[in-house]
Amino acid sequence: MAQKENGSFPYAYVLDVFSGGLFNAPVFAAGESLKIEYVFDCPEFRQLRERYPIERVAGKGEDFERALRLCRWLAPRLKHQGNFDGHIPCNSLALLDYCFEKQDVGINCLNKAKILAECCLALGIYARRCGGMPCSPYDEDNHVVTEIYDRKRQKWITVDPTYGSYFSDGVNPLSCLELRQTFAERLPVSAVLNRQNPAHIGELQKRNASVNWYYAKNSYYFFFDSVSTFGVPEESDVLYVVPEGFDVRRQRLKWLEFWKAKYNDLDMEERIAKTKAQTFHIASTALWDDPVPAK
Repeated sequence: MAQKENGSFPYAYVLDVFSGGLFNAPVFAAGESLKIEYVFDCPEFRQLRERYPIERVAGKGEDFERALRLCRWLAPRLKHQGNFDGHIPCNSLALLDYCFEKQDVGINCLNKAKILAECCLALGIYARRCGGMPCSPYDEDNHVVTEIYDRKRQKWITVDPTYGSYFSDGVNPLSCLELRQTFAERLPVSAVLNRQNPAHIGELQKRNASVNWYYAKNSYYFFFDSVSTFGVPEESDVLYVVPEGFDVRRQRLKWLEFWKAKYNDLDMEERIAKTKAQTFHIASTALWDDPVPAK
């Protein structure tokens, strides 16, 4: 996740530019009839509940309210390090043991989203990581958040442990897909940070402009783990939801080639070869429509 420090950065202008790109790609590929599997009965989740006070933090109430409390509890306790090299196993126990409430080490948004998703799963809340990707293959940056399913609202909602936020149109909390659609139409929408009131949507659009444009940039297409559980099991694939006519392989190859040339990174040769042979699973937007199965 990149953050702009320059106060003169033209947030409103870039929001218009990236929203326009979304407007021009409104239709998603039909994709396959793929679903995400949610696994709650992991023995590691018991360890997670015992080692960290996630049950007390989440408290009682609806799924969204509980998940948001967890999100805002984790956010200031997980230092951000965008260039985290992934040397710690991607599961909540290992990651929390490594960086929780430590100022000398940090992790990136990919791993923060994994921690929050697993904390929610450990408490019986449907949760998954959702990666948001930019349109440009020359953009080296993307963002990953957690989506949770609120059973009362019967919808998926984005919660972001990097910012401690969710997104709202002033009335409803939004999923990543709804957020993309709202940006595309340039309707009122904003991140809602801690202690902010979503009813003041006009004020929040200005106050949180640096977050809003960043999400618009990273909402061109999305990816998910096909299995949401403790860690990343070997049988888990990556599912992509992409605009109609968009070629994920071509995009990824151009990005790898650009990175290799820019940084003279010869290690990219192996990744390029793997990408050429990789099977890309394209899912439909039904990932946001399907009713959650009974546990």
